[in-house]
This record gives sequence, structure tokens and C-alpha cells, in this order.
Amino acid sequence: MNEEVQRSPKIEIRDKKFSRELVQILMGDENADSLKEEWLPIAEAIEDPDRLPFLVSEIMDMEKTKELRQALVRVQINAQLKRSEALDLYKKQLFAATTIEILLYGRLRLKPKPRKRKKGKSEEQTSETSVMKESDEEEMEEG
Repeated sequence: MNEEVQRSPKIEIRDKKFSRELVQILMGDENADSLKEEWLPIAEAIEDPDRLPFLVSEIMDMEKTKELRQALVRVQINAQLKRSEALDLYKKQLFAATTIEILLYGRLRLKPKPRKRKKGKSEEQTSETSVMKESDEEEMEEG
């Protein structure tokens, strides 16, 4: 008889609880059950976006790595995909992740790109997500 072990929806790291899903998204691993200790302020800000103003100093002192930026992009993608499930939560998580990325890297890797679309005689602004070119990112990181 196969018994599946029930995994808790929360993971405790240094006396703080984080959703298993958030840890997995940050780490980019569906089986992750731990988080890099240096990423705890970011996890805390995304888990509870209302804490972000109190974590800004810690976050701005963090080491900027490609791996961390990819984690922030994953959070943004997840928040966009799941926005209809819990609008307020994912809207706040998206805000937290984009704000953190701007604080650390100066701009967004995924950013809304205004696009003009003609509709009759008037032009209408729409927004679509675009990905910066690798050369743009490298240029930004060098500067």
C-alpha cells in the first residue's frame, strides 16, 4: 500500500513561516523545502507584502546575483498567472517583487512595454510584457 506523506503547506525557516509554494518559486525547484538564508528578507516581503517598507534597508544591502534576479522574475510570472485566484494577494506580491527588483537592479527584467495599436482614427495605448535583451541586462549590471 502506497502512502503519500502529507507535506505541510508552510515551511519554517529561522522562526518564520513561508508558504511552500513561495519557497519553491523562489528556488526554481518544485521540490524545494528550504531557502537560501540570505534571501529571507525577500521571502518575508513577498510572503507578507505589507512588511516591505520595513525590510527595504536589509533588501538594499543584499548581494545582487543573477540567481536572485531570476527568482524575482519567477515570482512576478507566478503572480501574473495566478492573479485571478486571489487578486489582492498576487497583486501585492507582484508589487513587492517588482519593487525589490527595481531597488536592487535599477529596472525590471520583465517590464510592461507600451505598444500603439490603431483603432479607427484614434490610437490606443496598450501594454504587453517584454523581456530585456541579455545585452541590455549586462550593460545595466556593468553600469
